Amino acid sequence: MAHVIAITNQKGGVGKTTTAINLGAALAEMGHYTLLGDLDPQGGLSLGLGLAAHDLDLTIYNILTDTRIPVAGITHHIRAHLDLLPSNIDLAVAEFQLIAQMGREYILREALQNVRNQYEYIILDCPPSLNLLTVNALTAADSILVPLQVEYFAMRGLEQLMDVYTRVRRRLNPNLEIIGIVPTMVDVRRTNDQQILQEVNKAYPGMLIDVYVKESIKFADAPRHQRSILELDPRHDGARAYRQLARVVLKYYGEYVEPEPYPAVQETPSLVEETPPIVEEPPFAAEETPPIVEGLTAHIEPFDLAPSTNGSHADSSIAEIPPLSVEDVVLPESLEQPAEIENQIDFPDFQAVDPEQDLSSIIELSSSSLRTQGETTPEDSDF
Repeated sequence: MAHVIAITNQKGGVGKTTTAINLGAALAEMGHYTLLGDLDPQGGLSLGLGLAAHDLDLTIYNILTDTRIPVAGITHHIRAHLDLLPSNIDLAVAEFQLIAQMGREYILREALQNVRNQYEYIILDCPPSLNLLTVNALTAADSILVPLQVEYFAMRGLEQLMDVYTRVRRRLNPNLEIIGIVPTMVDVRRTNDQQILQEVNKAYPGMLIDVYVKESIKFADAPRHQRSILELDPRHDGARAYRQLARVVLKYYGEYVEPEPYPAVQETPSLVEETPPIVEEPPFAAEETPPIVEGLTAHIEPFDLAPSTNGSHADSSIAEIPPLSVEDVVLPESLEQPAEIENQIDFPDFQAVDPEQDLSSIIELSSSSLRTQGETTPEDSDF
C-alpha cells in the first residue's frame, strides 16, 4: 500500500514543485516505485519532467470531474520507478465543478485507492493556495511535507497552513500527520536566514527537518533540461540534500534500510619476518688507566735480534755488526773463476795479414804455427 505525501504551502515560489520532482526522483533512484501527482493548474511538475501536458486530452482534471476514468488511464511513465499524473490549465476550472458534488473533499482520495497497491509512494504537488484542490490533497494524504523559504512572508504562510491542517485533521482526515518542515533556498551566511530558522524551531519544536536545501542556480536550470537535479548533476549539493530528504521520509515510515557496512579487511599474515626491536646498549665505559705510583719505574727489555744458544736473550742490547770488506766475501764454488786452459790454441790474427800477401806465405805461416803445437803438417803426412 502506497504512502501518500502532500507537498503543500499556500505561498508560491517556496520550492514545492522542485521538492516534489527531486524527492520523487530520489525515491525512484533508490528503487521505490513512485507516482507524482500534479495538482497545480500551471503544470509546472509536468513541464519539469519533460511532458507537454497542454497538448494532452486526459489529465488529472478528468479523474476529478469524471469518476469513470481510471487513474491508470492518464498515467505517464517517466523513467524507471517513476510515473506521473499530469495537469494543465483545465484544472483551474475543476474547483467550480467540484463545489456542486457531494463528498467533494474525498474525490481524489477515492480515485487513488485503485492504484495505491501499485506504488510505494504517491507524492502530490499542491497549488499555492488553500482551495478545494488543496483540501482534496490533504484529505487523500497520509502525511504532509512543508517546504519553507527562509523569509518573513513564508513564516506568515506557515501559520495559516498549520491552521488548515488542524481543521482538516479534525473534520476530514484524523490520520493526517506532518513529516516536517524543509528549509529551502537557504544561505547560512545570511543573518536573516539563521534568525528565521531559529524562530521556526522555536514556534514548531521538533518539526524542522535537519536538511537544508541551499539556494542554487542549478534548480532553475534543471527544468529547462527537463530533468531533476539528481540527473542533471548527481554530485551537486542539492542532489545530496534531496537524497537525504528521501532517507528522512523512508525513516519516517520505518522503511529505510541501513546499507550494509563493508566487510572488515582481514589482515594477511606478513611473509616477512618481523625485525625485533633494536635495544640500545649502554655505551662502553672507558678503560681506566692504572694509577701511577711514585718511586716505581717499568723496565721493558728490547727485542734481541741476535740468536741465543740457550733459548733466551744473551744480552740486553743488540750486538753491533762490523762492516764487511770485499776480501771477506766468500763466493760459492760454482761462481769461482775457471783455471787457465792449458794448451790453448793461438789463432793467428788474420786481420793483421795484408790482404795482398801471397797465398803461399799464408800457408807457411799456418804450418809454422802447427809445428809449434806438435801437430803434423800436410807435408809430413803420408798422404
